[in-house]
Amino acid sequence: MMVIRDPSDVTPEYCCRLLLEYSALDSAQLFSLMKLYGELPKQKRKQMVQHIRNQQYAYVIQQEDRYYYVRRRKIAIEGRVKSQVMCFWVLLKYLNKVDRHYASGTGSSVISMEIGGRDYSIIYVEPGKEVMCSYSMEKGGVTRYFVVVDDAGQIPLIKGEHIHAFVTVSKRREVRYYTAVKGEENHVSGIDQRAAPHHPGQPGAAQKPH
Repeated sequence: MMVIRDPSDVTPEYCCRLLLEYSALDSAQLFSLMKLYGELPKQKRKQMVQHIRNQQYAYVIQQEDRYYYVRRRKIAIEGRVKSQVMCFWVLLKYLNKVDRHYASGTGSSVISMEIGGRDYSIIYVEPGKEVMCSYSMEKGGVTRYFVVVDDAGQIPLIKGEHIHAFVTVSKRREVRYYTAVKGEENHVSGIDQRAAPHHPGQPGAAQKPH
């Protein structure tokens, strides 16, 4: 369900299923998905997004300097929804590798995914909630964690035996992975050092919907 094995899998219906599951996507995430996995040229990406909007499968909202595609107009990118958007940056890297994925919405996991029979949980940690996160992971069961943080300075404050990697997502939507052992930016179990999906537009610029 909601896995990509071929560029033809990336359809308006597929994008809508993602929005149903995760409530909201950063516009850069949606355009990146179409480019990376659908192999769609710029014009085709614009046409697909326009079709989604024309059919009212999704609506566009702006919050601060970012645009988001959402299933409901009256949704705010905060709380659980913000956490899912942040964690989706990690899932985006693996959409063609996962066997399944879903919004878990528990204290110890925001998004769950399975790759090669192994379970992974993606969790977002706001500044000041590092200790709470460590406790939640301790009680979270058998899984491996991708821990998404705003700043690398949070990494030493987060403890856990089952952390696969730390991930930072900058305000410019640059995604970087760090080793769980030393917290150093590095190659983590075959993951690119800088695993940021390319997204259209200038670096750091909000991707304006079409």
